Amino acid sequence: MISFSQAQENLKALFAGWLDEQTMQTERVSLQQALGRYLASPVFGSLDLPRDNVSAMDGYALSPLSPGAVSSGEEYRLIGESRAGEPYSGPVLNAGECVRIFTGAVVPNSANTVVIQEDVSVSSGQAIVINEAVRIGANIRLQGEEIAAGVEIASAGQQMTPNMVPLLASQGVGEVEVVRMLRVAFLATGDELKAPGETLGTGDIYESNLASIQAVLGAYRLELHNLGVVEDTPEAISTCLARAAESADVVISSGGVSVGDYDFVRQCVESMGVLTDYKVAMKPGKPVCFGHINRSNNGRALFLGLPGNAVSSFVVLTELYLPALRYLINRHSVVPNQQISATLKEDLKRRAGRLEFQRGVLSSELNSLGQLVWRVSAFGGQDSHRVLGLARANCTIQIPADVAEIPAGTEVTVSVFPWFESLD
Repeated sequence: MISFSQAQENLKALFAGWLDEQTMQTERVSLQQALGRYLASPVFGSLDLPRDNVSAMDGYALSPLSPGAVSSGEEYRLIGESRAGEPYSGPVLNAGECVRIFTGAVVPNSANTVVIQEDVSVSSGQAIVINEAVRIGANIRLQGEEIAAGVEIASAGQQMTPNMVPLLASQGVGEVEVVRMLRVAFLATGDELKAPGETLGTGDIYESNLASIQAVLGAYRLELHNLGVVEDTPEAISTCLARAAESADVVISSGGVSVGDYDFVRQCVESMGVLTDYKVAMKPGKPVCFGHINRSNNGRALFLGLPGNAVSSFVVLTELYLPALRYLINRHSVVPNQQISATLKEDLKRRAGRLEFQRGVLSSELNSLGQLVWRVSAFGGQDSHRVLGLARANCTIQIPADVAEIPAGTEVTVSVFPWFESLD
């Protein structure tokens, strides 16, 4: 049995070795289709931004009377207007002349200062008077001051996020080159497992782990393939694993990784590739194995084994595998789950020996100083089959392997479920 931290290190090493073997495959997709995915090549600006000198405010664009400053009391003759989409097209402004201008409109080449409308008085329909002195060049956004054509505006390896879309779209970019989505195939084993709608016989249960895997991984830009429930025989399992390994980058199996007479997944994988580890000192989820399955073309697919119990499978997937899977997605770093410190509401007792992830409920409140503090409580039943407690939880409480009792009021480490937008 290995520690949880050792399992994390071994997973990263396994994944890093696999990534080194891969030739990166890419595709061009629209900006919307690229969201959440990673750029395969940099993007360069094709235009200056702004494309011209433009006004930062509503006001008047001037050709100053003096080259040093625009002074209070000066009068300027109004000879035209410039607005977004319809720039001034009249004669060159002479000193002492101005045009009405609006935010974002092109500043005429013969003007070099914009005075805001609040700082002028309109003396007649054809003239304005300056009420507040202003420096030469004020209130003008210069051509290319934000982006110069040809500079890199997005880097290879950068994740495409919604806030990047306005930038790229403003440069006329409609498509980007992104890394191909990771292909993940997953299956479950167990003759007792039935699909929703099927009649349950004695000893049968509805299969839930495939739905759980789909739900957790569905939040990421992955190409998912649900292979369903496989017959509990070495022949059927081997056939399914081999077929999955040929097309998928990662194969995930739920069930069949323990030491029972009908747990065939582990021996099938060992006959088709390598299992690098078996059993991790974590609770729930001790029967865990991962490694790779060889392909017929001398390549290999990664293999991740999950326990059959619903809660064990969920915890292993989210706490152990998911941060490492994010490494395969972004290709440069393991992204840990969000963790915070919280105060335990009630005493917690358990049997020491393994790092434990107890399902809990995290809440926040203001203390006497008006500061936000986090508090957490664990569910009473922590058995690996208790899916009701899992459904009501919004976090897991991490209990170190050598700790048996934690008194109320102690600060503990909490791993927050990523899909909870607010905690109250």
